[in-house]
Amino acid sequence: MDVWHLIERDHQNIAQLIHDIPNALAGKGIIRSRERLLGDLIDRLEIHADAVHASLYEPLSRTTETRLLVEELQGEHEAFMRPLAGLARSRRKDAHGWLDAFGDATFLVDQHLHRHTHELLPAARRLLSREEVEHATRMFIRGKTRALKSRQQVGPGVTGLGDLVVIGTVGAALGGLALLAWRSGLFGSRDLPNQRYDLSAEAE
Repeated sequence: MDVWHLIERDHQNIAQLIHDIPNALAGKGIIRSRERLLGDLIDRLEIHADAVHASLYEPLSRTTETRLLVEELQGEHEAFMRPLAGLARSRRKDAHGWLDAFGDATFLVDQHLHRHTHELLPAARRLLSREEVEHATRMFIRGKTRALKSRQQVGPGVTGLGDLVVIGTVGAALGGLALLAWRSGLFGSRDLPNQRYDLSAEAE
């Protein structure tokens, strides 16, 4: 699986979560549910941004043809992360108003991912050699692994069930990335992340 498919898969997961959040915000515990789901979305967006930065932004920012595009995309990321972070801090109880603000922010996310698909990726395909694409794939996996590991750290006050679910999800994702890298022959054994996760579930 190369960097193009990895980015496309991230886009699909992010789009699905954006679609699912409004449908999940019903019934009891709405405030807590939306905080957990929004936190998941913010994490996915940040992790994806770290991986794309490491894999494509770095080489394309050194090319005159795509430097401005990379700068614009980085600015767009900041533009939608600010309102999403504000929503994460919000305690407003009116679901309708919250969803309106969420819709405005995620509209920017949709536009950003659309530009990834229709501007960034075509430019990268045109400009990068096969060896550079292979390097970009390695850097995407490494960037995502680093970002996931940074979110795996558990503070002393983390004891809730929801936090344990997040930790387990991060662990599974790290295991999946390690397995993907091994299957793709991208890293030698010494380059693989030092994982303690059971990879057998990922192989099924």
